[in-house]
Amino acid sequence: MILQASAVGSIALQLLNEEKTFTVHSMFEKGLNMVDQDGELIFVGTDENGTFPFGILLDPQTRQTVKTNIKVGDTLMFRNNRLFHNRFQMVFNVKIIPLDMDFEHANINKLKENFQYISFTSYESSDFERARVLSLINRLQDPTQNLDKTFRYFIGRGHGLTPTGDDILVGILYGHFIKNFIEHKHLETLKALIKEPLTTIVSKRFLTCAIDGVFSSKITALQHDPSLESMNRLIEVGSSSGMDTLYGIYLSLTKE
Repeated sequence: MILQASAVGSIALQLLNEEKTFTVHSMFEKGLNMVDQDGELIFVGTDENGTFPFGILLDPQTRQTVKTNIKVGDTLMFRNNRLFHNRFQMVFNVKIIPLDMDFEHANINKLKENFQYISFTSYESSDFERARVLSLINRLQDPTQNLDKTFRYFIGRGHGLTPTGDDILVGILYGHFIKNFIEHKHLETLKALIKEPLTTIVSKRFLTCAIDGVFSSKITALQHDPSLESMNRLIEVGSSSGMDTLYGIYLSLTKE
């Protein structure tokens, strides 16, 4: 059976071209995750949650065909511009999803204005109350601080494929790339900690990309369209991931 990918992210394509063997790590409604022997992750699925630089984009029918014919633990191999599974081949004569890194175009004032219409009060009764997250954000600006213990509090804290603490960190990192405030040493500390087994393999991928200024399209949409509608589209991602990410963005941009 021959299937056709719709598009591929630049990070995913780079990994595929290394011609490693991939193993299906996890499956869910919108697609699946596969990993290579080094633990590098590629998402394969549709774009309801946005597009990803580490993703292979499929149309809904192809996604369903793949999910019907594959299971966790199956192996795949990429060569000659095709991804091979024992029940299908996927062809990659497709466009590359561009990296969207023009953060300087973000309208920070408009983002701040629209944040007023979103309630983040539920976090006050959680492990991530406003004062705790703001304390981290303020310390990120101070090169004399040691944030190892604080980062360990956030990384992996919460439930799901991308725990709440990680999603908040991704949001803070996005806020940083819109308006730089994080000292380089703290980015290096975070990068080192992510290599430890502190969180899920999926979160590790999102955080690793975020440190390098690479985010999903539902996040980078905010730098082009700071509207409330754009924020709500991000909020719809996952059970709480989009909201958690927006919370991190909100506090990083309104910290002063």
